[in-house]
Amino acid sequence: RPSPAPTVAAGKRPRPAMEAGQRSTELVEWLSSLDGGAGALLEYADPLQAQFEDLQQIAAARRTVDGRGASALDIVDPSFWETIKVKKYGHKMLFAKGIAKL
Repeated sequence: RPSPAPTVAAGKRPRPAMEAGQRSTELVEWLSSLDGGAGALLEYADPLQAQFEDLQQIAAARRTVDGRGASALDIVDPSFWETIKVKKYGHKMLFAKGIAKL
């Protein structure tokens, strides 16, 4: 059976589809880079792949915050933590630093 044609949201340009394996590799490499290759964040690979098409979409979780009194975690939209079920403070810090660099 042919797969349905991808739809494009209003105002968004279609981008070439990235192969699932390519997306997975890119995501796993990024997650591994966040903790120096220890692999502690790899448990989030599946939820991230289910919710985000690429690292650009993950980068969209970054917020602009006023530097006064803001923590490193404040730069990440709180819905990101809920979406991929991040509970551990250390994991949140690693993600926040990584998202800030995207």
